[in-house]
Amino acid sequence: MKEISRRELVKGIFASTIVFGFNPTNRSWVTEASASGAVAHLPPLDGTLATDPASLAAVADDYGHIIHRTPIAVLKPGSVNDIVKIVCFARKRHIRIAGRGNGHTVLGQSQADAGIVIDMRTLHRIHSIAPGHAVVDAGLLWRDLVLATTAVGLTPPTLTEYTGLTIGGTLSMGGIGGRSYLHGVQVDNVIELQVVTGEGELITCSETMNKSLFEAVLAGMGLCAIIVRATIRLIPAKERAQTIRLFYPDALTLLDDLRFLAREERFDHLRGNSVAAASGGLDFYLEVTSFYTSPGELPTNPLAGLHFIRGSEQVEDRTYFEFTDLVVQLIAALDAAGFGGFPHPWLDMFVPDSKLNNFASQAIANLDPSTFLPGSIILFFPFFRSRITRPLFRLPNEELFFLFDILLTTPSDPASVNAALAQNRSLYEQNRDLGGKFYTISAVRLEPHDWKKHFQPFWGLLVSEKSKHDPDNVLGPGPGVFI
Repeated sequence: MKEISRRELVKGIFASTIVFGFNPTNRSWVTEASASGAVAHLPPLDGTLATDPASLAAVADDYGHIIHRTPIAVLKPGSVNDIVKIVCFARKRHIRIAGRGNGHTVLGQSQADAGIVIDMRTLHRIHSIAPGHAVVDAGLLWRDLVLATTAVGLTPPTLTEYTGLTIGGTLSMGGIGGRSYLHGVQVDNVIELQVVTGEGELITCSETMNKSLFEAVLAGMGLCAIIVRATIRLIPAKERAQTIRLFYPDALTLLDDLRFLAREERFDHLRGNSVAAASGGLDFYLEVTSFYTSPGELPTNPLAGLHFIRGSEQVEDRTYFEFTDLVVQLIAALDAAGFGGFPHPWLDMFVPDSKLNNFASQAIANLDPSTFLPGSIILFFPFFRSRITRPLFRLPNEELFFLFDILLTTPSDPASVNAALAQNRSLYEQNRDLGGKFYTISAVRLEPHDWKKHFQPFWGLLVSEKSKHDPDNVLGPGPGVFI
């Protein structure tokens, strides 16, 4: 890799040249041999700044494999101070910056066309673990945090289903999972943040310190500041997880039981699923999970009052960590089989409970399961609005609502991808008109006026904090909120 660091200025794109600065006129890296006119010299770094084609190509894509935007450099920070320096450097030269975790966005949200991408994964230290919280770098994977906390009997209250994501990445979007109906989403379980703003300031924020910035950063898509460190709430962890899988004749019967169980709080984790069936249609099944250390902690009559297909029950028991790692193992298997490289035009919608049955039924009826590639799945998660506190994580106004996910893997041809994106936009508009919202990780093309509607009534908060902390619009180019 060709890198620029404190220790060594190494070769740039051409083997015979050395990169040592940036030409703001033609917006290119400057070599000593070709230097002329004003040159902006790079600050000394603890990490590296890569400019070679392979490094740029690696961050010009994401898990969606739909949008491809090539940056001019990739920062692999060796310290938080590197991020401060590069933001200040970029701001003066009108270079856009995107923070990137594990690149699990699906429509270019973590990309920066002709900008600088900060690969946060090089900052992955666990600074401390205490009974009520952990202090961690933003580039740490949730999986690695869970490995460390479960070793001392603790866990974050809410985990995403896929824990191979960075902490800063999910906190910038929301962070949802099957236990969110009890504990809120991941942004609800943050005690404090350390962030670098678009002005290059390193600021600590929380509920009691710089609160408006705190609220603009959590689920704020990196538009006002880049999360570099977080204090995450922890609770006691159980040792094991028992999952019961129940099959249903249709989606509506499954949803009735999911509502019932959400209100009862009988289980620690709830998830509704639908996948392509061998018969050519769809299979619908509910997964209900109890965490326990002693068998006496399990529900005594777990299936009472449910309407699943009798005799379809499947029970699986594993360690708590193994349960949190299931999707990591699934995605690794899909990647090994070559399906990770296919497009993933995923759609995630928050639907009011009163509208869910009709909306979901119609949406599912218009899907063709025979076109689903491996890894395609439909998911349902229940939520209670009163347990979600962060203003930029936008929700329907009803107390009970659902996340309705249509997570498709499609062929790589443009026709298939464009058809999926058109379908996403149509469903997004239908749900919006029903009072629903969408989860910002989705593959939905939005214009600035769409984003303004999405963030209401907190658009003013976002604009105010953007103007205050990123007045030159350096940060967050990927989503296109502030063009």
